[in-house]
Amino acid sequence: MMVDDRTSTIAVYGRQSDGLLTSDLEAFHAWVECEGWVIDFMAPIMGEAMREDGFTMKLPRRMLQKPLSTIKHSPSEIEREGDICLSHNRELTEALTDGLSTSATDLIKVCEAWFRRPPRLLKPMEMGDSHGPTKKLILRAPTIEGVW
Repeated sequence: MMVDDRTSTIAVYGRQSDGLLTSDLEAFHAWVECEGWVIDFMAPIMGEAMREDGFTMKLPRRMLQKPLSTIKHSPSEIEREGDICLSHNRELTEALTDGLSTSATDLIKVCEAWFRRPPRLLKPMEMGDSHGPTKKLILRAPTIEGVW
């Protein structure tokens, strides 16, 4: 995704190997595709996540929700800020989902239970395991500064 028009900076999740962009268990990104749209729930905190990997540019907290029809087919097609190119890795997706832990499966169930079309309120929910008491779940979203 182009993250800065002025410098033509493109942020990439994955690895570069022999001149190609690749993904594996140590270098990948996930997003949701639903009814003709792509949604990246990590986009608002992408800057923080990338700083952990040594990326020094400050990125604004922006949401990413775009029609799939606007997604570029190749990184060479990226021209302006917010343009994105996605590359699916079905084998990696299967490897990641096959190995989901019970807690990850429980978290997916929480997300499904909490899904509400605005402006419906979320119902209170708690989560725990056999190692201690349950804890009340609190949904906190980062402040969004715009849209990619």
